[in-house]
Amino acid sequence: MNVLDLKPGTIFRYEGVMYTVLSAQHTHQQQRRGLVRCKARMLEKGKSMELVFRSDVDVEEVRLDEVPLQFLYREGENYVFMDESTYEQFVLTAEQVAEHRDYLKENLSVTGLFYENKMVDIRLPMTVDLTVIEAEPGFKGDTVTGGRKRAKLETGLVVQVPLFVEAANVIRVDTRTGEYVTRVE
Repeated sequence: MNVLDLKPGTIFRYEGVMYTVLSAQHTHQQQRRGLVRCKARMLEKGKSMELVFRSDVDVEEVRLDEVPLQFLYREGENYVFMDESTYEQFVLTAEQVAEHRDYLKENLSVTGLFYENKMVDIRLPMTVDLTVIEAEPGFKGDTVTGGRKRAKLETGLVVQVPLFVEAANVIRVDTRTGEYVTRVE
């Protein structure tokens, strides 16, 4: 697979290390070969880094097995998941969970990504419903157009929400962008 085909969510192996792509950008300078700047996370260690490839470099695409899992609980720096069919439990470290941690709440259904029967990452659902624990006061007439304010959610995530959202409301958040979607009744 050529590095020009890298896009967010793609998992590849380069120099013996597996990465998941967080973002990729192709740049081309006049009379020179193009470059692909790729922000990626090492699956084994959870460390994020920026990789720069010439556009003619090939990487090995990695196919992973997907298993439906349920997030059970956090134990210190470890996150415990359970296979919904076999009840087998799997553990990922805080570094491996990385950017997903702000969306994980107990009993959330996720997809476990396995390589050679070892869990290496998870895939979140598109949206997650979370409870607002703190919200700045919003005053009617603050803005001419739709106003926004900060709200802290049960997992510690802070998002911008409309002025009518209050503490104890349940809101839906897009896990890809981290943005407010709607209030859930």
